Amino acid sequence: MKKRICIAFTAAVTSSLLLSPSVFANNQEGSVTPILQEENEVDQQRFIKVSGKITEITEQTSGTYFAKIDDEKEPFGFYFDAETKVFDNTGKKAEIEEGMEVTVYIDSNKPMIMIYPPQYSPEVVIVQTENDGTVKLDQFDQDFLNKKKDLIIHIGEGTSITNLSGAVLKPEDIVDKDVLIFYEVILESYPAQIGPSKIVVMEYDQSEELTDIEKAYEIAENDNYEVNGIKMIPLRLVAEQLGFEVNSTGKGAILSKGAVTFTITRGTKMYGYNKAIRYFEEAPALLEPAKTYVPYSLLEELIEIE
Repeated sequence: MKKRICIAFTAAVTSSLLLSPSVFANNQEGSVTPILQEENEVDQQRFIKVSGKITEITEQTSGTYFAKIDDEKEPFGFYFDAETKVFDNTGKKAEIEEGMEVTVYIDSNKPMIMIYPPQYSPEVVIVQTENDGTVKLDQFDQDFLNKKKDLIIHIGEGTSITNLSGAVLKPEDIVDKDVLIFYEVILESYPAQIGPSKIVVMEYDQSEELTDIEKAYEIAENDNYEVNGIKMIPLRLVAEQLGFEVNSTGKGAILSKGAVTFTITRGTKMYGYNKAIRYFEEAPALLEPAKTYVPYSLLEELIEIE
């Protein structure tokens, strides 16, 4: 599964130029929204950056893991798997472990669940080591001068240039793109000058396949009804996309995945989650022939199942 998960694309800040996750503190309903930048920062990249120390890593379903950052000021967490792009601050591939200081870069254009603390699904994770090395997110013109006009990069034969899919690119392919640059030494001049050892263009090949979670979100966005202000989405299509087995009961369905079971009945807001009872905002219903629709909130539950 490619790590372009939009699961928890929840908001938060990372620097003074971007929004703070405190804007989500009063919304616990799990609604979906894109992250927005400040109106006066229209020239900034679309990627948000957050940093912290990993305090706990738990395994989720299908080889996906969740890393928790318990920071008093900016707590957050992020999902990752074997396909997640993870580098250390020198540009080498790395692995994520508890106790590490990390920086994650999130595509703010993707949908996200508004919960607090935020939960992300980053495009890139940077692991901080004791080795010399700096990572910077920026954009450059055809002269390789950044938009703020304070930095020039010199691309040499030893500079590795790839995109998130791993495809090798040419220097001209980075022009006007969001890129991560890895470097050690900066020449003190104005504009400053560096020779990056590695450049990662923050985009996938156009043929890159969507993840199951992205596909589930896509299904929900393209096939839905609104009932009493509640968005209703197709139960079977979304659940099966996320790897759940769906068995019809005639009056509803039983969803199962590993040790987790949902028992859903049309016409009633009450539903079973293993041995517990939970309630929908709106009762599931046959809104199309042979298709049961359930509140959008179930999609978020299914995604978060461990």
